[in-house]
Amino acid sequence: MTERLEALLIEDSEDDATLIVHELEHGGYEVLFERIDTSDAIEEALQRKAWDIILCDHAMPHICAPEALQIAQRLCPETPFVVVSGWMNDELAESARKEGARDFVRKNNLMKLVPVVQRELKKAKPKVKKSPKDKKKRG
Repeated sequence: MTERLEALLIEDSEDDATLIVHELEHGGYEVLFERIDTSDAIEEALQRKAWDIILCDHAMPHICAPEALQIAQRLCPETPFVVVSGWMNDELAESARKEGARDFVRKNNLMKLVPVVQRELKKAKPKVKKSPKDKKKRG
C-alpha cells in the first residue's frame, strides 16, 4: 500500500527533482510535488497549502537553503524541512540543523532519504488541512 506524500521541492535541477521523487516512490510513497526555486515561489507555495515535507537543495542560482529555511520557519514552522544536496559539507549540514532543518541527505546517497522522510513525518504533527492563510484569519 502506498502512502500519499505532498512534497515541496526547492530544487533548481529538474533532473535532481526527478531522482528525488523516484526514490520516494521506490520507498512506497505516492508523491504529489511542486518544484520551485525562488523565494517568491516558496512564499506563494507555503501560503497556498500545507505540505507534508519540504525538501531543499543547498545551493541554487536564486536562493540557498538557509534563506529558504527562514521563509519556511516563518510561514510553516511545523513542516519538516530536509536539506538534500550534492555538495554540502558536514559543517554546513550541522549549521543547517542548528538553524532548524530536520536533517540532511546527500544526493549521492539518496537511499537514506526515505528513512529520513518516514522519521520526520512520524515526528511531525498531523497536517492541518487549512492553508496558512486560513490559520492567519483565525489567529
